[in-house]
Amino acid sequence: MTIAGVGMCNYGAQMLLAPEFANDFYYKKGAVEASPKWQAWMGQALVGNGITMLMSRKVATKQQMQGAAVAWGTALPIMAMQKDDFKPEQLIVNAAFCGGMALLCAKVSDKM
Repeated sequence: MTIAGVGMCNYGAQMLLAPEFANDFYYKKGAVEASPKWQAWMGQALVGNGITMLMSRKVATKQQMQGAAVAWGTALPIMAMQKDDFKPEQLIVNAAFCGGMALLCAKVSDKM
């Protein structure tokens, strides 16, 4: 749960604190316009989720770990829908990271 929470906070902080950097970092130039207001809301939601994960890391239940797996795993279809907008290397790295986090959280939940 610690790794899942830190990862979620990382993505959230990028959106909340550096929306234009995050936009340029992940997407091809001109593919997606930065939207600092909406990215701030997304960042707040991700940071809030990440903090909740971090605060429950010592008492996480099987269902919370399954929820973390779903949270990470649902990023994959969103990325797939936006695949043409992503920088290819970002799509590969982030799909691997999010998929890996989903698999890790699901594996941990299976052992609980």
